[in-house]
Amino acid sequence: MCYTEIMKWDYEHSLLQVSGSLHAYFGMDRGHGSDPDIDAWLQKYRPQHLIAILIDAMGVSILEKHLPEDSFLRRHLSREVSTVFPPTTAAATTAFMCGLSPKETGWLGWNQYFREKDDEIILFLNEGQYSHRTYEPGFSRRALPAERIHEALQRKGIRADSVWPGWGDDNPCDTFDDLLEKTIRLAPENRFLYVYWDLLDTLMHRYGTEADIIRDTLREYDRKIEAFSKKLPESTAVLITADHSQIDVRCHDLSRDADLCAMLEHRPALEPRTVVFSVRQESMKQFRKLFEERFGDDFVLLDSDEAVSLFGPGEAHARTREFLGDYVAVAVSDLELDYMPAHANAGNHAGFVKEERMVPLILFQQV
Repeated sequence: MCYTEIMKWDYEHSLLQVSGSLHAYFGMDRGHGSDPDIDAWLQKYRPQHLIAILIDAMGVSILEKHLPEDSFLRRHLSREVSTVFPPTTAAATTAFMCGLSPKETGWLGWNQYFREKDDEIILFLNEGQYSHRTYEPGFSRRALPAERIHEALQRKGIRADSVWPGWGDDNPCDTFDDLLEKTIRLAPENRFLYVYWDLLDTLMHRYGTEADIIRDTLREYDRKIEAFSKKLPESTAVLITADHSQIDVRCHDLSRDADLCAMLEHRPALEPRTVVFSVRQESMKQFRKLFEERFGDDFVLLDSDEAVSLFGPGEAHARTREFLGDYVAVAVSDLELDYMPAHANAGNHAGFVKEERMVPLILFQQV
């Protein structure tokens, strides 16, 4: 795969436009347009209650692999859209919630190097990726503030809320059943709900995309969502999508590559399938040569000035360029480059392979 293909990320038919339609329904413009299919659907039904459910890693490739065509989710699949780059949770869920690209929010991936802490910090956990140092709760949100749709609606005086897994701040839930039950309870009193669930992603990281537990979990979700759809209050519309999909991967431990690591200012950051390297000035040309010799069949290496446009349209956040270091390596095969991994992933995402970046647009309503 060549450089030209990598730079053709589809931001005209993406999660940004899906989010744009949700914002536009409530009179808010995020600057990236909207999705005409969602606009038409919302105008047709004019729901009093709108629920957006994002199931982590439930990409189109996973739905097609594990659900029959007559399943509830596939029957209501309108079409597929591209997620944002990189196809990973911190970047894509933030883009979906805020209607802004990763380039605009500065939420680019799992961990990012913060020079003021001299640490690669996991944005969702406020914890060092390699140091395991813990930072004050809310560190990432304060460093990179981005107003989410339910917060913007609340500021406008519109009743809105969100529902999360057990680690979340708003309406945390320990099980998928609890998540759906809490959504049913909150729906009548809110114009908008954002609902997020993460277990499917965790399971695929551990077991891969083909495992029986993935099939069984997804089919359980399908049955429960169909039952959930029948309990919704009247005039409720539900949009279901994902932040990314997953593919089965091979893992290579970069920490064992003494020659490459000796050229780095600090440890790699971002993602194993979209890797940010900060390189010592005297090693710039040598690093590119050695990296492409070793990984050129599996990764496209971009300098950070080239790479920044991949992270979406709009004006770059003041720190986006800083977070991209000197080089960004984008996976175009099933290989990932880990650094001191605690365990090898069986499945992963965040690269350029089509199967990991296409997500579903699922629409249904209770009229």
